[in-house]
Amino acid sequence: KDGWVQQKLAHKFLRDLTVDVQDNIGTICNLRNCVVNMMMSDRSLLGKLFKISGRDELIFLVDSGLWFGFILGMIQLAVSLYWDNPWSLSIGGLIVGLATNWLALKWIFEPVNPLKIGPIVLQGLFLRRQKE
Repeated sequence: KDGWVQQKLAHKFLRDLTVDVQDNIGTICNLRNCVVNMMMSDRSLLGKLFKISGRDELIFLVDSGLWFGFILGMIQLAVSLYWDNPWSLSIGGLIVGLATNWLALKWIFEPVNPLKIGPIVLQGLFLRRQKE
């Protein structure tokens, strides 16, 4: 008789456990939390992931910084030739740096949704490759 009572208790325990697991599966096995916790425990993984998934965008960022910086630097050169102020190069360098970074980041992440203008479709470079 003791074996029968233990078997009934074990059966009830397993049934209740199964029902509780089913009801709380989102908190017990949350894939997003697992991934975030793993990335936060070893932050070098996050850096490697971004380098792999954003390699093309990082190349674009470097190349565009070179060309945007050159074009804006030429404008800065023309300004410094006509405006003889010792701060013009420093202020111009600040403006060029901010403008090139801002513009390159805008092109990488915006527009979020594809925008069709005639035969041209505009969308952020990173978002366009999201399916990859």
